[in-house]
Amino acid sequence: MVMARAPWVSSRLGPAHHDPSPLAPACCRRTQRAVQRQGSAKPVRPPWELEQRAQEVRMRAAVTNVDPAAPPVEVREVPPPSPAPGWVTVRLQRAALNRLDAMLLAARTEEKPDTVYGADGAGLVHEVGPPVAGHDTDVAPGDRVIICPSLHWGEDEQAPGASYEILGSPTDGTHAELVAVPAANVHRVPAHLSWEEAAALPLAGLTAWRALVTRGRLKGGETVVVGAASSGVGSMAVQLAHAHGARVAAVTSGPAKAAAASALGADAVVDRSRGAVAEQLRALVPEGADLALDPTGALWQPFVDALRPGGRLVAVGKMASATAELRVQSVYWKQVDVLGSSMGSPRDFRDLLRHVEEHRWAPLVDSVFGLGDVAAAYARLDADDRIGKVVLDTTR
Repeated sequence: MVMARAPWVSSRLGPAHHDPSPLAPACCRRTQRAVQRQGSAKPVRPPWELEQRAQEVRMRAAVTNVDPAAPPVEVREVPPPSPAPGWVTVRLQRAALNRLDAMLLAARTEEKPDTVYGADGAGLVHEVGPPVAGHDTDVAPGDRVIICPSLHWGEDEQAPGASYEILGSPTDGTHAELVAVPAANVHRVPAHLSWEEAAALPLAGLTAWRALVTRGRLKGGETVVVGAASSGVGSMAVQLAHAHGARVAAVTSGPAKAAAASALGADAVVDRSRGAVAEQLRALVPEGADLALDPTGALWQPFVDALRPGGRLVAVGKMASATAELRVQSVYWKQVDVLGSSMGSPRDFRDLLRHVEEHRWAPLVDSVFGLGDVAAAYARLDADDRIGKVVLDTTR
């Protein structure tokens, strides 16, 4: 954006420049003369100009309406963020939607006005904030980066600390042209990923990685059952397990989604629309699976039934049900581990990126919408035929 300069403002304040115009406010004339007397060559913006700049520089963002009678989300021009010490701003090229965004939007009346959701994003470093002692950053303006959405995880790898949050609430997120995040949360984009693929990776990829690898202790040669295999988390879990050398049984619905799961690396597919998920799994994995991942909340019992003695079930979501049903004896008699997992630590994210670079797989992108079509993007998130991630092009 090019801004018009007031007639009394010189391009640079200093002793070599003319006296301020008599049209300038008295406070500004005093400010400029003081700088000239000090012989400073450093540009100084008077307060009135900074205020004018804040009013004129705007960015587009998908903001929430807390009024339940208003549209849930709409694109408006808002002031852009500035990087705090130790933070950076990123000019986003693409962002992505998650089930989390839809859940937050449904409860938007509890948010502050004009909240910007979005945990996933990739773009170019726009501005680097002042350094913080002991926290060096190696990023610079123009760097191509992907954002880790886990903010303030803490020192304990086992679980996040009290200050933990997911980017998008309360810290404004990626459904905008610019976002501010800690410098430690930006990483170089794997070279083989497009902007769409990079933006689709963070939340779902991190969730799948921690669930399967960190919590689930996945090893090559094991058999893994993946629920909701056409969702963001499920599709990436199929790819992760396949890349680790595991045999993958994917649970999804319908021929198109079954074909997509097979293309991603599933060795066998269960079509839940045909019913009897437990029976289908027993037929496909008669020896029992080592590990099962459920993003739905509705598959605990059939997955525990499909596990071998000593197997592991990892629950990562409540996509279909907020409560799970499980026969207690089926857990303790088989010595089954039932594990919870959500998101992941900064170490998990670094490990995920190294894995993606080494094995060169990419997230499955279902569709791309312009930022101005964010309402349609949310609608697509609930479409029965969606396979993979819904992405926002934040440049249009």
